[in-house]
Parts: sequence; C-alpha cells; structure tokens
Amino acid sequence: MREVLLFSAGLDSFPAWHFLGRPPALYFDSGHYGRQQEIDTVRAIAAAHGMVLEISAELDLSARATVQGDLIPFRNVLFAMLAAFRADVIWCIGVKGDHTADKSPEAFARMSDVLTEFAGRPIRVDSPFWDKTKTEIVAWYLAAGLPVDALLQTFSCATPGDAFAHCGQCPSCLRRWIALVNNGITGTFAHDPWTWERVGSYYLPAMAEGRYPPHRVEEFQRALSTIAP
Repeated sequence: MREVLLFSAGLDSFPAWHFLGRPPALYFDSGHYGRQQEIDTVRAIAAAHGMVLEISAELDLSARATVQGDLIPFRNVLFAMLAAFRADVIWCIGVKGDHTADKSPEAFARMSDVLTEFAGRPIRVDSPFWDKTKTEIVAWYLAAGLPVDALLQTFSCATPGDAFAHCGQCPSCLRRWIALVNNGITGTFAHDPWTWERVGSYYLPAMAEGRYPPHRVEEFQRALSTIAP
C-alpha cells in the first residue's frame, strides 16, 4: 500500500481518516488494558463507514502494559516498524503540543529516517494534525459537515473496565470532554470529567505555575467556563 492510517477509533483518528481521504486503516491489538472496547469500536466504525481495515495481533505488549494502556513505552516506534512492512506513508495521529518520547514531529522524523535506511525505500511517519489541537480537530470535522452521531461512536477512555463506557476519570476522557464541550457537544461519561481528583491536584496547579502549554490552558479554561456555577 502507498499509505496506511494507524487507527484506534479515537476522537483523533476517526476525523483523520476523513481528513486524509479515507485511506486503509490498521489497528494493532497489542493486548493492553481496555483493548476489547477498542477492538469492538474499531470493527463497528469500519463496518458502518466502509473502512478498509486490518486488525493485527502480531504485536503482544500485554506484559508491558499499565492499567492506562496508552503508557506502553515507545509503542509508536514498534507500530511504525510493523506498518512499514505494509506501506510507505504511515499516519500515526499526534496533535499540537504532543511531545512524548515517541510522539512528536521530531520523533516521527527520526523514525522516518531510520525506517528509510533499513527498508531501502523512502518511509514517512507523520501526523496530519501537528498544527491542530483536539478541539480544533473536532471543529474541522463539524465544519466538513460530518455527522456528530458518528463522532460520538468513537472511543477515548484509558480505564473503561468491563463496560463500553467512558469513565470520565482518566486523561483520555478529560481531553475528550474538553474537545467536545468546546464545540458545543455533550459527551457521555460515567463521571463528570471536571470532577476528577487530578483536575484539582495536578492540572489546575500546573496551569497556574506555567507548566502546561498556553493553548491547552486556554482550551481547558474555556471548557471549565461551560460548567454551571
């Protein structure tokens, strides 16, 4: 294939599929906590929207997964290596402000260089959304006239337990709530995300002390302003 989208059925990757012109999608079942909810969502979205999808079980990282399965070290490096067997352009969704060891413009550029060297052909690992926040991605999706109901079928929870429900008490749910409410959309959560203990113990102090990116502070404060006093 010329290109492939690493698809998680999340609030970023579903809009990215539309943004990129609906390329083939690839989901790695890495064995992390909450995987079944992701797999069920991936399959449901693919079936509903005519997505060309491969679900691969070739990478089992269950022994290295934390309760919040998105914290597996250098997971994106491993995903990109395996995706390079399939395509020359690998879309792995990062957003404005992402700067973890394996998810940043610099990290993706380094992955591209290494994979190009070892594959013997040009390989590109990239995200279409480096200049957009999650709030802006949702805004683009809505401006494109795409359906809200389909967007709400995406799954963005790191600690879902046994039920298909957004817990409202994890970083993924908090980011999802901010992006949705800032676009006038009411998401469904088991608990109100703004009541999560870490909002008061970590996020608000980090923002006050300048340890949080300004664009995320603005979006966080805008979301909090929607809560009735």
